[in-house]
This record gives sequence, C-alpha cells and structure tokens, in this order.
Amino acid sequence: MNNPYKIVLHFVTVLCFVYSANALAQSYAFITNQLDNKVAVIDLTTNEVIKSITVKGKPVGVAVNHENNQVYISTPQGEGFTILDDNTLEVIDRVKVGGASVGIAVSPDGQRIFVADWYENTVSIFNSADLHLEKKMTVGKSPSGLSVSHDNRWLYVANRMDDSISQIDLDKLRVRNTTKVGAHPFGICLDNKRQRLYSANVESNDISVLSTQGANLKRVARIKVGGRPYASALALGGKLLFVTNQDDSTVSVIDTKTLTEIKQIEVGEKPEGISTSTDDRHVYVANWFDGTVSVIDAQTLSVVKTISVGDGSRAFGDFISR
Repeated sequence: MNNPYKIVLHFVTVLCFVYSANALAQSYAFITNQLDNKVAVIDLTTNEVIKSITVKGKPVGVAVNHENNQVYISTPQGEGFTILDDNTLEVIDRVKVGGASVGIAVSPDGQRIFVADWYENTVSIFNSADLHLEKKMTVGKSPSGLSVSHDNRWLYVANRMDDSISQIDLDKLRVRNTTKVGAHPFGICLDNKRQRLYSANVESNDISVLSTQGANLKRVARIKVGGRPYASALALGGKLLFVTNQDDSTVSVIDTKTLTEIKQIEVGEKPEGISTSTDDRHVYVANWFDGTVSVIDAQTLSVVKTISVGDGSRAFGDFISR
C-alpha cells in the first residue's frame, strides 16, 4: 500500500516546482528597429539583448498580448502586422491589413487586436483567436496611438493630422465621440486608476489630460513638456508620467497629482517608444536615432543603463511582456 505521507510530499514538491517555474517566467522588452527590419529582445532580468528577430516591412508598433503569449508588430511597408511567439521568440504568422499600419494595441482580455492605418484613416479590429477581421472603422486623419480601457469597453485613437482623439464603443463598434486635443497627437496612455487619458501632442509640445469618467472624454488640463513629445508611460502606481521628447532627447517627468513637470532626464537621440517594466519602477525608452534603449529608475529619476539594440529603434506601443 502506498505511504500517504510520501504521496503528500510528492504533491507538495510538484506544486513548488510549478510555482517556481511561473515565478521565473521571463519578461522581455520587444524593440522594433525600423531601419534594419529587426526586433531586438531584451531580457529584463539582465538588461541584455538575447535575440534579434527578422521582421520585414519596416517594423514600428508593438503590442503584447499577455493572455496568449503573443506579440504583434506593425509593419507600415508590410501592409499589416507580424505575430511573434512570446515563449519561443519566433515569427509564427503574418496578417494583411492594407495601407500602412503604425499604431497597434490589444484589449486587456486578449481577445481583440486593433491596428491603426496611417494612410487609410481607419482602425481594423481583429479577433485574436482566429485572426478574422471583425470590422474596419473610419476615424480621423493619420491615426497613430491606440489605448483600450481596462473593462474592454472603449478604444481611444489619436488622430495626428486632425488634432483629436476618437472614442470607439467596442460593444456597438462605432465612434462614440471625437475630442479635440493639442497639435498632432501621437502616443496616448491610459491611467485607469485616476480615469485619465494622456495625449502626447507633437507640434504643440504639451500633454493633453482628459477625464475618461462618464460616456464622453472631457478635457482637464494641458501640460508643457519638451520639444516634440511622442509617447508616454506611467510608473510607481501611476504617480509619475514619463514623456519622450524627440527634439530635446529628453524624457519629461510629470507628477500626476499636481499635473506639473518636475524634471527632464537626458536619454539617447530622438526618443520615441516608452514602456514600464513589470516592477513598475524601471522605464524603458527606445531612442530612434542612436539605436539604443535607455533604462530609467523612476525612484531616482536617473538613467541606470543604456542598451544597444539596432538601427532605427522606435518600439511604439506596449512593448514589455508580463
């Protein structure tokens, strides 16, 4: 007869092994290098590039599907997006959209993929399970940044040439309203805790702050930052907002309580894409003109490492896996 104590011990050992495997699961930063048609993969435990994946079509945008361990890379000259496996770090599929795909995002539940077409002025909505096109919707001119509410109800789209944000109802699949912001919005960032949307306005050198409470967006404030802000990311529980300023080669730090800029941090040349690590402390910045990623410590507000990644590093979107 089997010893019950051995059975229990074996069961506990298996549980510990599974828990350890999950705890040690890797987290990566996926950096699109537009000029060499590559995606560099940074291991966030070591801050070293562990692989360079060929992705044709001048890759720009990144969206990580945390639910099914896939990464979507927009390819403006590839008329769609490429799918990477987050575990094997290999290309597993390519999807045609048409036009020039730039902005790309995933719903928090992982069920939908959203692709903004710069020339066609549309947003295409795909089902992530079978990659079928659910709907293609017309928005403003030159749509770029995309962000989805935590309840999967709203999609927000930055329309660069229209100086506006489109709010799309994802239940009815229609544009709910369009709200004017600063000049040439590009990257947008949602703060679900404070129910705010931040828009980086390239030509007016500021950040538009909008309230997402209620059915429609409402303008709250405009915050001056550096030259040609492109994208932003939150850290430290949403207390700080980090904004890439291309012309100044800096990152502005905004206190989200007072809505004021408290510091500018020097990074690489022409920073664009920006995302926060899983530790909510380290902020990764892709520097377009010098092919590097700057790592900022949000507590000390200093650059703690610079990583060489490739030629034309953009990484526009959510590029860090969980």
